[in-house]
Amino acid sequence: MAAAVWGPISARTGLAQATLGRSPTCVCRQTFLASRRAQPAARRILGRRPFSQQPPKRPKPSTKIEWHPIPIGLGIGFLGLVQFYKVYSREEKESEDNGEPGSQPKKRPRIRPDGPWQVQIMSTLPLKAISRLWGKFNELDIPYYLRVPGFRLYSFFFGVNLDEIEEQDLHNFPNLAAFFYRTLKPGVRPLDPDHNALISPADGRILQFGRIEGGDIEQVKGMTYTIDALLGQNSPTPSISSQGLNGDAKPNRAIKELKGDEQLVEKDKEFARVNGISYTLPDLLSGTKKSSKLTKPKDESVTPSPASVSEVRAELALGEKPWYDLISPGIQNALYYAVIYLAPGDYHRFHSPTNWVVERRRHFAGELFSVSPYLQRTLPGLFTLNERVVLLGRWRWGFFSYVPVGATNVGSIKINFDRELRTNSLTTDTAADRAAEEAAERGEPYLGYAEATYESASVVLGGHALRRGEEMGGFQLGSTIVLVFEAPAPELDASGAVKKGWSWNVEKGQKLKVGQALGRVQDE
Repeated sequence: MAAAVWGPISARTGLAQATLGRSPTCVCRQTFLASRRAQPAARRILGRRPFSQQPPKRPKPSTKIEWHPIPIGLGIGFLGLVQFYKVYSREEKESEDNGEPGSQPKKRPRIRPDGPWQVQIMSTLPLKAISRLWGKFNELDIPYYLRVPGFRLYSFFFGVNLDEIEEQDLHNFPNLAAFFYRTLKPGVRPLDPDHNALISPADGRILQFGRIEGGDIEQVKGMTYTIDALLGQNSPTPSISSQGLNGDAKPNRAIKELKGDEQLVEKDKEFARVNGISYTLPDLLSGTKKSSKLTKPKDESVTPSPASVSEVRAELALGEKPWYDLISPGIQNALYYAVIYLAPGDYHRFHSPTNWVVERRRHFAGELFSVSPYLQRTLPGLFTLNERVVLLGRWRWGFFSYVPVGATNVGSIKINFDRELRTNSLTTDTAADRAAEEAAERGEPYLGYAEATYESASVVLGGHALRRGEEMGGFQLGSTIVLVFEAPAPELDASGAVKKGWSWNVEKGQKLKVGQALGRVQDE
């Protein structure tokens, strides 16, 4: 049985030999056919071609090309950076051309005020450079079709009353700077009818007001700064109206030259008499001794309008005594102050609050911290640190000063009757650095300001006459105006009401418009 199944060894060997004896072609063909039959199953299992050296392919997803735009802020920032570099390079070249060849003054040390961490960080930033950049950005023309929606959006956020604007077609404002410096329709800012009232010089919010005690002005409750720090110390130059201190008034050289124009001289004298301003007034800040070492401030006068001269001359004639007599114990005058904050949405031009004469200007090339109410509460002496233009003069009741204060992103402060004033400028900063360096070489303290006079604007008044409500200048963006003035101290009746002297007509935090009364001098 075993032999039947397995057979003899020789038979099995013969079978193996017969199998091995087949041709190679036949074996390969059988193998190939077997593999072909196995291919469909292999494809179903493996999902790929046999003998393929490529990795398995995944089905391609049906994707859609998506564009991701650059954020608008990043694009504007890049363009602004490029523009800032160009402006900075140009101004630096101009300052080098104006200075001595090969010499650059040493930079004044930057002020590092005390305060919370926000103030410390802000003091390290190049705020003046940022503000110059912002000023240049504001002057870039806006596409015509974007002007109306852009200005309306700005007005919505900052509360601008578009009905008051003189130019009703918003397409005619080419850029933000022009819109900031807009004019108003005639009659939308009526002046208080009481001529004894001191009116608001600008649209804004009254932050602080009161009486100055001990030479200190209150910034916020518990935080003060001195008048000298705000206005500057006594001028080292002779007063532009110092003739007549001891009763030996000398004729003004300009008056001698204008003897032929007697009518003009008489008009100026009448202006002084009617408005109560003496034209033999001594130095505004208590008078200073003459110094042969120091030169007289540069005269930057422009001719005032005849209407201003006539009106102010009429009011000043009501006060015949000079400033140092007005504060005598018999008169009982006092110093007062008011701080008005202009928000970004407010009308940015400022006006004269009364009939007065501006005798001189002091430009402090300081820092440009924000003047927001928050920073006023946290940064002591804020207004004495910032760049500002101090206008010193007199009105019917004595001393009067008007101080527009710069701030972060304020492109510039403009004074209409000053032809040379440049604020927030690299050129003026360089000039201030040079003046500080020269003062150090002389062994003298740097006064911190550049001074100019308006003496030749009126040969009789010795300054530039401004009438009540007259436009004086403006800001390129919201900022602050500080008024410091002299007025009769109040006298109270039995009920505690003011029967004579100065009385306020505002409350802290109140919104004001140009022409509204800040206060008034009560007559008996």
